[in-house]
Amino acid sequence: MMLQFRLMKHYFIAAALVFTLGVILGAGYSDQFQGFIESQLKGMEQLTQSLKDKPNQQWSLFWLIFWNNTIKSVAIIALGAIFGVLPLLFLLVNGLLLGYLGSNFAQKESLLYFIKGILPHGIIEIPAIVFACAFGLRLGALMLKMVIALISPERSVKYKEELRGFAKAIPMVVVILIVSLTAAALIESTFTYWLIKR
Repeated sequence: MMLQFRLMKHYFIAAALVFTLGVILGAGYSDQFQGFIESQLKGMEQLTQSLKDKPNQQWSLFWLIFWNNTIKSVAIIALGAIFGVLPLLFLLVNGLLLGYLGSNFAQKESLLYFIKGILPHGIIEIPAIVFACAFGLRLGALMLKMVIALISPERSVKYKEELRGFAKAIPMVVVILIVSLTAAALIESTFTYWLIKR
């Protein structure tokens, strides 16, 4: 297990850099992505609007956040099999939205309001998303190696062993994600909720 995490070092760095690029693009060049950003935010707004009629909004908010983040994070690892393309897009889109919202709130409300709304749960949630996408990127790289193995059969055994080791690590990765995203959802539906309502 520890060997797998050591092998992930460059993928963690790559995932963090792509997410950071998304944040920079969202904060500084949002005009070029305005239509896309607005469509994403509209989808998020529709999700939160569905909670208005719920008797216990905070509990419903917790489950909405938890299931949304957990399903997406686990799915993005599996979808990484398409040569890592979807995890890269997922990182860019999430970074883009975060950068846009941060810039927007800094101009219209205050940067402090944005920090209060993101930092308490984001300190766990954002690394968890980057963590999941990094594993998706590695799966994509392994799939690419398996394609190469079709051309170069002598490498096939080595690549299959790498894929087997990666697959064995996935259950623990999913547990780490579930624990992290449960904590993030609890904080967001309680402490963050309380902070932004003040």
